[in-house]
Amino acid sequence: MADPPIHAYETLTTRDGEQVEIDTEMVPVIRGLWRLGFTTIACCQDVGEATAGVRAQSDKSLGYGADGFIAYHCGWALLKLPITDAMRLVALLSQEPVFAARVRHRWRPGSWRMNVPLVPDGLDEAALLHLPRQQLPELIESLQQQRLWRRA
Repeated sequence: MADPPIHAYETLTTRDGEQVEIDTEMVPVIRGLWRLGFTTIACCQDVGEATAGVRAQSDKSLGYGADGFIAYHCGWALLKLPITDAMRLVALLSQEPVFAARVRHRWRPGSWRMNVPLVPDGLDEAALLHLPRQQLPELIESLQQQRLWRRA
């Protein structure tokens, strides 16, 4: 986490006993995903806002985080999962009426952005799922109501 932290956070304990700092708005999402057996690598409740905050606190270049990057990512939450878990989550969400179109159709208002970065050896081990921050309550509700659990 940045010092001081950009977003309020809560410290959670992973299945492996590791202490991790999770943005407050992401805590119920992460707990729900863990309950369903997903592995998470990272998350952020607003990537653009966090990047701007980190940039403002640092006197050296981040290597990313130009104005365009920040503008593009403002209002977008992030989930970083191993590729297999990301694919499983997207498959489950594609069966949820509220999320089906959002994860099946790219570049529409409200659609999720999903990518796997290229690395020198091929593909990264993790997928980045960006979703509009305003959808977090619906995602939390779906996870809490265990609608996804029945199909997991």
